[in-house]
Amino acid sequence: MPPTPQDNEARRKKEFRQQYKQRERAEACRRMRLQPDELRKLLNYLEEQLFRVGVPCDPTLSRTRPWAANEGLDPEQVLESVRLFGGYCDCEVAFNVTPDLFRWGEIPKAGEAE
Repeated sequence: MPPTPQDNEARRKKEFRQQYKQRERAEACRRMRLQPDELRKLLNYLEEQLFRVGVPCDPTLSRTRPWAANEGLDPEQVLESVRLFGGYCDCEVAFNVTPDLFRWGEIPKAGEAE
């Protein structure tokens, strides 16, 4: 049976949603100053500090800032970046700025076909 106009419209909407989500993820990856391995290292560090050692979270990025400096990264750029994704304090970074937001493996590299 050939596709109906409704089937074609549904398929078109689905493709449009997928393209929109892909563009959103690509933009998120562009705005994130950390590479995937750096973000994972930061999250591991924060997990250690906040949840294993039990250092209480304060309303700042007091652990993220020195971590960035120790990694040789620009702390201000890292803080700006995590704030864009809901990380206004260290525990919010741990809970909100997660690798699944970016789906790095699914985003085509510059110059690759989408």
